[in-house]
Amino acid sequence: MDNKLTKIRRTFAIQLTTKHKLKLHIPNNDSSDSIFEIFINEMSKQLHNKLIKQDEQLLKETNRNSPLFIQRKQLQKDIDDFQILNKRQDVRTIQQISERVEHMAMFNRKYDTTQIESLLQTNKQSQSIIIPTMKSTSVSCPYRALCCELVDRLNWPSELFAPEYDRCFCKTCYPITLPNACQGNIGNKYPIIIPRNWMKFGLKIDEVQAKIHQIWDKWAISYHGTLPNAALSMIKHRQICLPGDTLLDGTKLIIRPGHINGQKAFFTSPTIRYAAQNHYSTPLEFTSQIDKYVYTAKIVLRCRQMPGTFTIQGETLNNSQINGTDFCDIIPDEQIEWKTDKRGTVIFDGLCIRLKRVSNQTFNNNTIDQTYFNQK
Repeated sequence: MDNKLTKIRRTFAIQLTTKHKLKLHIPNNDSSDSIFEIFINEMSKQLHNKLIKQDEQLLKETNRNSPLFIQRKQLQKDIDDFQILNKRQDVRTIQQISERVEHMAMFNRKYDTTQIESLLQTNKQSQSIIIPTMKSTSVSCPYRALCCELVDRLNWPSELFAPEYDRCFCKTCYPITLPNACQGNIGNKYPIIIPRNWMKFGLKIDEVQAKIHQIWDKWAISYHGTLPNAALSMIKHRQICLPGDTLLDGTKLIIRPGHINGQKAFFTSPTIRYAAQNHYSTPLEFTSQIDKYVYTAKIVLRCRQMPGTFTIQGETLNNSQINGTDFCDIIPDEQIEWKTDKRGTVIFDGLCIRLKRVSNQTFNNNTIDQTYFNQK
C-alpha cells in the first residue's frame, strides 16, 4: 500500500470515528502502523455492531424515509467504501473515495494534529473521545445562527432540508487561509468556487436520480440567484422554472427588469458572486430577533448541472465596463454565465444565504416583507 493510500485510509478512519461517534481513542498522526491497524480494526468492529443494532431497530420501523433508515443507508455506504480501500482492487472507485476524503479533510483542516493531540491529552482519562467536526462547532457561530433565523422565517417545509450537508463559509468557519476553489471529482472539469461569506443549507435530492446520473461525481456546481417564492417552487417541483411558468403561489414567472427580453432560458453561474447580483437575487430587508439589527438578505440556490447541456457565455451585466474588474478572479467574465432551457438537467442541493448588516441602528419591529417569506 503506497504512502498516499495509507494516509487516505487513516484519515477516512478518523472521519468515520467522528461521524458515527464511536467510542475510540484516536491515535496521534505520527503513531506507528501497528497502532493505527489496531485502531482501524476496532473501528470496523464497532461500525458493524452499530449496523446490526440499527437493523434490529428497523424491524419496528415502517417509514422508509425516517431518519433511522437514512442513517443506516449512510452507515452501510461508509462501511462499503472503507472495504474498497482495504481491498485495493477498484482503482477508479478508490480514487473517487480518496477525493471525497480529501475534500472533507479540507473543511476540517482547522482541527489539525496539534489540536487533536491537545484534546487527547485533556481527555486521556476518559473512555472515549470525539473530535469535533466543523458542523458541531458551527452551532456557536453567530453568523450561522442569524442565517438559521432567516431560514426559519421562510417557513419552508423541514422535509426539504438535509442538515447534514449544511456548511458555513463565514470568515470564522472558513478562514482566509483556506483555498478559494477546489477541483471537482473525476469526470468533472469544472472547478468548485467557494461561496465565501455565505451559509449553505443542504437540500434533499432524489437519490435514484443522483445514482443513475452520477450527479455527485460528474455534474458541475453552479449558482442561481432568485426570490424565495421562485426558489420554493423550483425546489418542490424538483426542476427549473422558465419565464412563463406558473409558480406554486399562482403567479407567473416573468423576465425581470435588467434581463434580456425574449430569453426563455434558465441562467446560472459557476461563481456565487455573479449569481447574487441584484438583477438576479433581489435584496430583502431582514430584522433579526437575536440582536435586533437590520440586515440585507440575499438568497441563491446552489445547483448541480449536467455537463454538455448548457451554453457557457459572457456576463450580461456589463460589470467589466462599469467597474473595470471581473466578477471572479478564477472564472473570466467571458465564461461567467451558463444558459440552458433543458428541464431535468439542473437540480438544487443547497440554499445559500448571505446577510449584511445595514447599519448600527436597531429596530423593535420586524421589517421583512411577509409576502416574500410566508410562501408555503
